Amino acid sequence: MSTPMVATRTLGLNVRPTLRTIVVAALVVNALTFLFDLLTLGPNEINVSHAILGLVFAGIAALRFRWAPAIGALLCAFYLVEAYLFVTGELTEPNNAGSFASAAIFVATSVVGLVAGIGAVVQNYRAPRSRPFVHPPAPTWTYPSLLAVTALVLGGILTTAIQPRGLLPGFSPEALAALPALKAKDYLFDQSQISAKVGETVVLRLENADTSTHYLDIDELDVHATIPAGKSNIALFKPTQPGTYTFYCHPHADKAAGAGMVGTLIVEQ
Repeated sequence: MSTPMVATRTLGLNVRPTLRTIVVAALVVNALTFLFDLLTLGPNEINVSHAILGLVFAGIAALRFRWAPAIGALLCAFYLVEAYLFVTGELTEPNNAGSFASAAIFVATSVVGLVAGIGAVVQNYRAPRSRPFVHPPAPTWTYPSLLAVTALVLGGILTTAIQPRGLLPGFSPEALAALPALKAKDYLFDQSQISAKVGETVVLRLENADTSTHYLDIDELDVHATIPAGKSNIALFKPTQPGTYTFYCHPHADKAAGAGMVGTLIVEQ
């Protein structure tokens, strides 16, 4: 009589997915966002490497070792550090619903994967060693938390989608095409140096071939122009003093080290 009771209880415990499963799902979703970028915009070192990493680490996290979810949590922690450095602008100053959606999903799944990975490891090491392959289900608070994260992400995407966006008014496509261009592609500017003269108004056509929003920042001239993902914009400024200035994209550059999306503006007399 006792055996059926134990079996029934075990089946009941496994109705809910385990935290390990949630870690694997979060990593797979992250990989799919980069695969989507790869298919729609073409391969680059970022979307290819991240798609491969996500799938490989998801496979490792799915292994039946007590420590395996920690590998998934480690990658999610790396993703969150990377998100702080590279996609902060997408979340704080959204200009494109598609790029905002990718950034929001990237951050949300990374948070979910990190928390679930840590929780799964704790559960695994608390479980009896006599049952190493039986993993307890996710705690009951997991589902309201996942629902709240999903609602937050969807709300942000919908809000961004209905915001008006576009080029600055008054510029026809012909006039825009005639302007000197500065292009952002593969998280780099296509020019490392641009020139200007004191007292002359500079008008640049800014183009963005990436899936992330970029910026043209020149702090000394108070220039902070947004370049929406996959779109164009303009930057207009008039330097009043000769000198050498750094232009950069604040989410995707280390200005002090001169790394990433950084270049030099030379203003001559």
